Amino acid sequence: MSAATKWRSLLCDSNQLQLKATLLGGQSFRWKNHTPNNLDPQQTEFIGVFANIVWILRQTERELQYRIVGEQSYPNGANRDVTKAAVHEQTTTGAKNLAQVRLKVMEPAEYATGGESLLYPVSYYEQLLRIYFRLDVNLEHYYQQWIKCHEHFANSATKFYAVRQLDQDPVENLFCFICSQNNHIARISDMVEKLCRNYGEKICDYEGTCYYNFPSVASLAEATVEQKLRELGFGYRAKYIQRSAEKILQLGDLEWFRQLCQLDYKAAHRELLSLPGIGPKVADCICLMSLGHLQAIPVDTHVFQLAKHYLPTLAKTQNVTDRQYVTVADKFREIYGPYAGWAQTVLFCSDLRQFRQRGTDDGEEGQENTNKPRKKQKKKV
Repeated sequence: MSAATKWRSLLCDSNQLQLKATLLGGQSFRWKNHTPNNLDPQQTEFIGVFANIVWILRQTERELQYRIVGEQSYPNGANRDVTKAAVHEQTTTGAKNLAQVRLKVMEPAEYATGGESLLYPVSYYEQLLRIYFRLDVNLEHYYQQWIKCHEHFANSATKFYAVRQLDQDPVENLFCFICSQNNHIARISDMVEKLCRNYGEKICDYEGTCYYNFPSVASLAEATVEQKLRELGFGYRAKYIQRSAEKILQLGDLEWFRQLCQLDYKAAHRELLSLPGIGPKVADCICLMSLGHLQAIPVDTHVFQLAKHYLPTLAKTQNVTDRQYVTVADKFREIYGPYAGWAQTVLFCSDLRQFRQRGTDDGEEGQENTNKPRKKQKKKV
């Protein structure tokens, strides 16, 4: 469905949310700058996809403003298109709609009324935004705590204020961060777009661009996927994507994800490590960004360099060993507490070239970046 709607707003002070660093800082790879012809030069907009909806977002000092330019109906248990039904047919009472694992909210109880151009009541979209940006968390409170914890954060906090930790679809998050291995943000985003374009479902066309949802596990598990992704430039990651999807399908698909979401941090991390191509760093990205374990610290070579502010003994060390990985993660948790992963995300954004140097779009560093791609990649990361 494609029908650009009017601007709507959600109360949200700018000291609680900074869209640019949150959306473009290596957490999600579905967002980009949006510059319509009539845009006020002083205004910044972003267009992207989550929850099977194409959004345009902008903000003022007091509001998060959004437009919906395309959407799909909430997936139902029978996988039927019910958008033209006279009455909204919810999933049978008592039955689990596992789509909630991905969308993070329950299936809406009714369609929009009163000539609205949206599928569902406005409250549904506001709930999606609140969960996605974790707007229930008073971020200013945590910034004040983290500033007191260490001068490194204090030096970063002024410019990189209100960077929020996104709460993302675990299916999308898992496969995106398999793509992130030895990679940078621009190239990861390109790979994710290829996954969506080749294996996702089309949501809409808008301003000459086709937008797709993120593929299902089943679509990525097909035997032909690895070869196709290699042809599309995914390299060794193609094998990991297909084989992880295949294993997840064998384990129960969304039911496995539902159970994963109920595990504590260590158990979830351990379960993720059982998948092909997922090592400690990718597992921690998934735990932090889609499973709600805000103490998880993904330690790649970039974060390892940041850790030298806290562990001077690492000054001459270049490579991250298993032991040092644990040491760094534990040090961040010791300093920043139960939301250490969120604090680390702020610090990571503050050190990205695209935010430190105006106009630098190429060679952006991603959460799983290393200095150079290796010729052969056998070790899980």
